[in-house]
Amino acid sequence: MKHSFALGIDFGTNSARALLLEVNTGEEISSSVCTYPSGDRGVLLHSDEPHLARQHPGDYLIAMQETVSNVLQEARAERINPENILGIGVDTTGSTPLPVDKNVTPLGVIKEFAHNPNAQAWLWKDHTASEEARQITELAQKIRPQFLAKCGGAYSSEWFFAKILHCLRTDPAVFETAYTWLELSDYIPAALAGIEQTDRVKRNLCAAGHKAMYNKAWGGLPDADFFKELDPRLATLRDRLYVEAHPSNEIAGYLCQKWSEALGLPRGIPVAVGALDAHLGAVGSGIEEGVLVKIMGTSTCDIMVHPKEKALQDIPGVAGIADDSVLPGYVGIEAGQSAVGDIFNWFVSRILDEK
Repeated sequence: MKHSFALGIDFGTNSARALLLEVNTGEEISSSVCTYPSGDRGVLLHSDEPHLARQHPGDYLIAMQETVSNVLQEARAERINPENILGIGVDTTGSTPLPVDKNVTPLGVIKEFAHNPNAQAWLWKDHTASEEARQITELAQKIRPQFLAKCGGAYSSEWFFAKILHCLRTDPAVFETAYTWLELSDYIPAALAGIEQTDRVKRNLCAAGHKAMYNKAWGGLPDADFFKELDPRLATLRDRLYVEAHPSNEIAGYLCQKWSEALGLPRGIPVAVGALDAHLGAVGSGIEEGVLVKIMGTSTCDIMVHPKEKALQDIPGVAGIADDSVLPGYVGIEAGQSAVGDIFNWFVSRILDEK
């Protein structure tokens, strides 16, 4: 039997991980972990704002290069040829949006904004946008209740539009300089594929459906009139976001020359459309209809799927009901408890270590 392999790269809260898998047998060949170099274990904090949690976009690329290189070095020691790697898959935390220019360059790596926390990636657990999330929820309750029906009845401060609206209000210079905003799970596949035009970046259904109120039932993203009610400037951004989102069984692009050389991989390997970490973790756990997968990390996420051809009522309290967000042909359902793992880590590092 000819051996074929898949390379998976996971971008977590504090580190990136890479895994090489034999696709015929499921055997794990090699794996590696790299902690992000900036901030407090990869998280940029602010002493005057305890709700702020950002990440430097450059850290993702540094960690990716190190961890993938380590995986391939170990694989070569086992006489595995990188030519037999069939594809690359990426998952990340979310909602972790970052502002980029028209060439898909994150503002956080540009000299002018290098030390501005608002120009960095807004990590999932950043809660500075609680007021904006409340306003989005209240407006949707009045004029677009269908938006909330697909995200459990309330929009979260952890999610895409709340964070962008907060940036607009607190740092207009960053908002106005950014051509658009990408989820981290869209930025990494685009970087690997060498995509330098924002309109060529394939946005993933997972983040779009669970964090950005995207649903084909109302034409994709929320309408411009909804955004105008929040802030007319937010409505002007809508046309620079996206019209269509894609499932993770589609190809986002092909490994470019730059990253082929940096990682020691053949150029042209297909790179899948990205997704959120818990959702692809559920796929790796063998999720199917009637199975609940509980993903335990910095948060605890509960994931289920439901066939699209079967009727499904809206479910109060969940964190998203979205088509094709976990498995193609199924509705993905996400619930859970934010920051469970973070709370355990806080207890261990701050309380037990002090005893």
